[in-house]
Amino acid sequence: MSPLVAFLRRILQLQALVLLGAAIDADGAAVVQVRRRGHAKARCPQHRCRLQGTLVARKKRWRHLNLAQTKLYLEAEVREGRCPRCDGRRVEGVPWAAHRAEHTWAFDRYVARLVQLTDQTAVSTLAHIAWRTVGAIVARVVAAFGPKNLLDDLVGIAVDETAFKRGHRYLTVVVNLETGDAVWAAEGKSAATLGKFFDALGAERCGRLQVVAMDMSGGYEKAVRERCPQADVVYDRFHVVKLLLEAVDQVRRAECARLPDVDRRELKHTRFALLRNPGHLKPKDHAAIARVAATNRRLTRAYELRVDFEEFWRLTHPDDGRRFLWNWTRAALRSRLAPLQRFAKTIRARIDGVLGFINWYGVTSARSEGRNNKIKMLIHRAFGFHSAEAVLAMIVLCCSGMAL
Repeated sequence: MSPLVAFLRRILQLQALVLLGAAIDADGAAVVQVRRRGHAKARCPQHRCRLQGTLVARKKRWRHLNLAQTKLYLEAEVREGRCPRCDGRRVEGVPWAAHRAEHTWAFDRYVARLVQLTDQTAVSTLAHIAWRTVGAIVARVVAAFGPKNLLDDLVGIAVDETAFKRGHRYLTVVVNLETGDAVWAAEGKSAATLGKFFDALGAERCGRLQVVAMDMSGGYEKAVRERCPQADVVYDRFHVVKLLLEAVDQVRRAECARLPDVDRRELKHTRFALLRNPGHLKPKDHAAIARVAATNRRLTRAYELRVDFEEFWRLTHPDDGRRFLWNWTRAALRSRLAPLQRFAKTIRARIDGVLGFINWYGVTSARSEGRNNKIKMLIHRAFGFHSAEAVLAMIVLCCSGMAL
């Protein structure tokens, strides 16, 4: 073995090939000539069956990792023959690259690792490849090396939706509550969309689910009740509080619209003081709330109910929680504040889902929200995607614990 061949074998670290030599082409790129080992049979890359008929050899190049800031290509002769299962002629598969790919697996993995760290445009610049090629490599790497067992051993999941494109285009994302990894995603945000997840999960694994955390979406809950009746639905604390704060803010806006200008001034700059967590109030917030208490009874009553509801999250027994919610909703229904009355009716209609927070020791869909924030960052970083398939491949690559 010549020193050059030994050096290239050590640098390339590729298996199942024989090095023949190297040269510099007209464009200044390094080209390493290789061939399959002598006993290697020509096989269809899809079905792995031997190619039949007359085998025709032709040269092909694959882009490999750069060598000393110089583009490096592998060049080999590949054979073409007839595949009995494909009923047509196919080019044999090679172990160092995917079928029909123009890059080696090593190059593909390198690009995918870059995509996990930065945006697609930067990766195309660093790797000196086209922007669309980066997307094709991500899809290829995810299909080949993506985790195959994400749906195994699921006990608790969180479900949420996120927008990925203008025109109200949404994705439904399912997250493993234990690991925080995104295990499934699809376009849409309806019961039918979540039903596809349960189809992929299968009846046996659906039967192992114990808890599903979600927002107060009726579509998602319908799918869970139909496909996993044994699982407990837990409404996320964030979404329950958000609904309550929206009701309080509606009361504030209604009061501002109803009052004359003189009284309305007393309610200026009070919005965030009324919505902020009572445990995180600042001195100026206390002053704003005191001003509201001295001038507006209706808004003061709304704020009192908002503060009282915080007690629910500190309860530890389901019976205490149910008793508290019935007492609180009765007070809200008697308040004559329409937004809070609607919120109270919603809580009574879905009290089991709200109580799930206590039943499951504070389980929330915070992991799902965290993953959704990362997905939104990926979408923003890429300045959007042309298709849902591209987003889904990026989610698996960056949000499912995939290591390369």
